[in-house]
Amino acid sequence: MGEKKEQQTHIPTRLNILFFIVFLFFAIIILRLAFVQLVEGEQYKHDLEKYSTRELPIAAPRGRILDANGEVIVSNKPVYTVTYVQDQNKNVNEEYVADKLAGILQGNEEKIGTDKELLKKALDLHATLPIAFDDKATNDLIAKLTPFLRKLPKAEQVNTLSDADLVKTSVMLGRPAKYTLDGTAQEKIKSNLKALLKTSQSTLDLKDVEDDELLKYAVQYNISFPLVLDGKTRDDLKKELKAELLALPEPERLKTRSDMDLLKYAAMFDVDVPLPLTNEQRQFQWRKMAILKEMRGYGTPSYIPRRVRVNISDKEMFKIEERRTELPGISVILEPIRQIHKDPDGTPFATHVLGYIKPINDSNLAKYTALGYNLSDRVGVTGLEDYYERQLKGKDGIMEIQVNKDSQTVEKNLKRAPQPGDDLVLAMDWRFQSKVEEALKETVERIKKDPSYPKSATEAHAVVMDVRTGDVLAMASYPDYDLNLQYDQKALTENYDKVIRNNEENKLIRGAYPPGSTAKPLGIMLALQEGLIGPNDTIYDPGYYIVGKNTKKYNWRLSGHGAVNARRTLQVSNNTYMYAMAMKLADVGYSKYGRSGYKQMFSVVDYYNAQFGLGVKTGVDLPGEKSGWFSPYQEIGNLADAFIGQYNSFTPMQLAQYCATIANGGLRLRPHLVKEVRKGTVDPKQLGPVLSVNEPEVLNRVDIDPKWIKLVQEGMHMATQGDGTASRTFRDLPFQVAAKTGTAQTGTGADNALIMAYAPYDNPKIAVAVVVPKSLKDGFHSTDASGPIARKILESYDEIYGMNATSQADQKGK
Repeated sequence: MGEKKEQQTHIPTRLNILFFIVFLFFAIIILRLAFVQLVEGEQYKHDLEKYSTRELPIAAPRGRILDANGEVIVSNKPVYTVTYVQDQNKNVNEEYVADKLAGILQGNEEKIGTDKELLKKALDLHATLPIAFDDKATNDLIAKLTPFLRKLPKAEQVNTLSDADLVKTSVMLGRPAKYTLDGTAQEKIKSNLKALLKTSQSTLDLKDVEDDELLKYAVQYNISFPLVLDGKTRDDLKKELKAELLALPEPERLKTRSDMDLLKYAAMFDVDVPLPLTNEQRQFQWRKMAILKEMRGYGTPSYIPRRVRVNISDKEMFKIEERRTELPGISVILEPIRQIHKDPDGTPFATHVLGYIKPINDSNLAKYTALGYNLSDRVGVTGLEDYYERQLKGKDGIMEIQVNKDSQTVEKNLKRAPQPGDDLVLAMDWRFQSKVEEALKETVERIKKDPSYPKSATEAHAVVMDVRTGDVLAMASYPDYDLNLQYDQKALTENYDKVIRNNEENKLIRGAYPPGSTAKPLGIMLALQEGLIGPNDTIYDPGYYIVGKNTKKYNWRLSGHGAVNARRTLQVSNNTYMYAMAMKLADVGYSKYGRSGYKQMFSVVDYYNAQFGLGVKTGVDLPGEKSGWFSPYQEIGNLADAFIGQYNSFTPMQLAQYCATIANGGLRLRPHLVKEVRKGTVDPKQLGPVLSVNEPEVLNRVDIDPKWIKLVQEGMHMATQGDGTASRTFRDLPFQVAAKTGTAQTGTGADNALIMAYAPYDNPKIAVAVVVPKSLKDGFHSTDASGPIARKILESYDEIYGMNATSQADQKGK
């Protein structure tokens, strides 16, 4: 019987077939992927890039500012704005576009700087200037550049240079120094400079000179100095210097370089080269560079529109629209800017109250971006616009846009509507504010034309407070300027030096003036509270008082006022009584602290000053308030000076708060301009609901017995009666006034005129402080300059509200 044949399995065959099928499947996939990648890759890439979604902010309307009656005094006005957006997939010649725009936007003239500044700006922007030197000018420039090039080391010599020579080479190439000199190096350079300058009879102040300036002097005068760099800094510097030196031409090759290249080297070596431009060409180039700078918008994402020019004319808008094909990336949009109320006669309004807005500057960029602001946003920089920035700033909307690969918008979708900022309602009535401004202007202009007054009398300041609530009813300075200029580049440029520069600072809260005799009410309250004298005790005034051992200090009336008590002192503004109080306070110091104990008494004066808001911030809702100016001297005579207001200096706002505190019986109230904040609304005729109210806030109750405050009130009332220093000023008014005048010496030959007053005397409502700096010659009284302003302010209040009315609120709309 034959052997049985072994049965074979079919599994290996089936596995092989399966593996082949899998292999075939993956081969097809790989081939398909290869086909997609290599053959159809561009098409898919195109399809992928066809639509891209971006989010653009929609600026929210800024909140309005309204007066106490609901009259809008700051609103938003739509204007044409030129914007530029980089095309993501097109290589736009931005300099060409800027050049075209500069030819259209001729209404906004830029301020012209020096040719050196223009060249530096062009180089910073990687732009060119249309410069064509003639042969002589070219050769002259080459002759100036050649010595600088010859002084530089060769690239191959860099490795052999000392650390000090490396830094000097860096400085010679116009690079920022950024190296710190130790004391030894600083002194060596300074001592060598002093020796060199002494022989050349040149003067140079080296006291506070920075290291980078010292290094420039070291290069200029070839002064050696010790310097040691760390290894990495040295290696990096060598590498950078080699690259820059290799890029520079040999002196013999300068003739082959373009005029713009030669100017680049001139800027590098700080060589001043007059540019062959006419005034018109120079103006055009400054305008072009300003436009190009805005178009470049360094630090701003490329898809965010950059504002190139705001508030252009209709004519300019039409010209841009006609040439859109020549201006890729340029658009003209409507956007709101601030519009400030003007008085009916066209004069400025509330300049130092309202403030203005500007684009975010570099120094505040990190702060505002951290708060969620866009780089293109505008923010308040002065006044209420600054202080209430967070309330006035609305919440931007978001427009979601889809663009194709050519950056063309395909679809828009409003993702979030913008929410307007909150509205501010002020305590001031624009009618009363205008009257205060008018009083300042009329008086200053009259004084300027009168030869009896010094030529230095050119300004005046006034603050009016409600003594019951702390409401600031008006505050103004003259001269002022129209805030609308801040939103018109041409007008701003034309008027800045002449109108704005010297009048921009808010001297109402930042200007410090010695209070003169307006300090006497406080000095008398101090004396009575400290028990230095009784309320009816008299001091005999022969016209002077001996301070210290033998210093004779005079009363303003050299013949003296005879016997005076506290009330009479305030009525006639007697100095001698105040000197006596100062010396009595000094005696307290002597008895407590010994020989120099009077020095301790300056702190007593400071304490009482602070009780009334003098020498401390008032807390007014405006940015940048100062505490005043404090004398560094503490001699016995200075203590006497403090009692007549010739020691420290205070702001007009502080004087108003001080006067209001006396008027209301000793409550120091925080002054505030904003009465309430309301939710913003898109309906210009409708106010939103109240979000917050600035209620009267008592900062402190003065540490003075009420009877001494009452005595001072009586003395200030007496100053407006009989032979009082303010009797002529407030004569024949239909209400009673309490006041204190002040004349403060400035050491310039012209004295400051001050007055503070409140009314009605028997039921105080408002306090007024007026300062007219450098407005008096010898022999003139403070009320000659400040009195007419104070009187006009009180009369205007009575005219609008009624001084004897039950409340100011009852008279609104009268």
